[in-house]
Amino acid sequence: MSKPVPIPRIRYRCVGQDDYMLHIDITDDGAFTIDYGDYTSHKPTHGKLDRTQSKQLANALAALGEPREHSAPDDATGFVAELTVGDGPSVRHYRFWEGALDEEPDLKALVRLLEVLG
Repeated sequence: MSKPVPIPRIRYRCVGQDDYMLHIDITDDGAFTIDYGDYTSHKPTHGKLDRTQSKQLANALAALGEPREHSAPDDATGFVAELTVGDGPSVRHYRFWEGALDEEPDLKALVRLLEVLG
């Protein structure tokens, strides 16, 4: 069995309409928890990244640009997300309206990989 590709801790949180929320936490050893919900409740999902998932996330993280913020327009409906990569002095924090992801292909690629984990 090959060793997983190392990645930093990743925390992703998205809050939307109708009490929707998604929270993904991946530890640096590849263990993850996905907690999501809406007007109904769901039990959190737990798992461990496989080598392919670790490699895809590592590649997306390597391509990720500097932290930036994209606020939602005043008339926007939709989802606001926060992404935190790493811990301590090397932490990178991104806050964005999901409608802006089309303008940020590097951020979009990482978010889409996170969203398909569960």
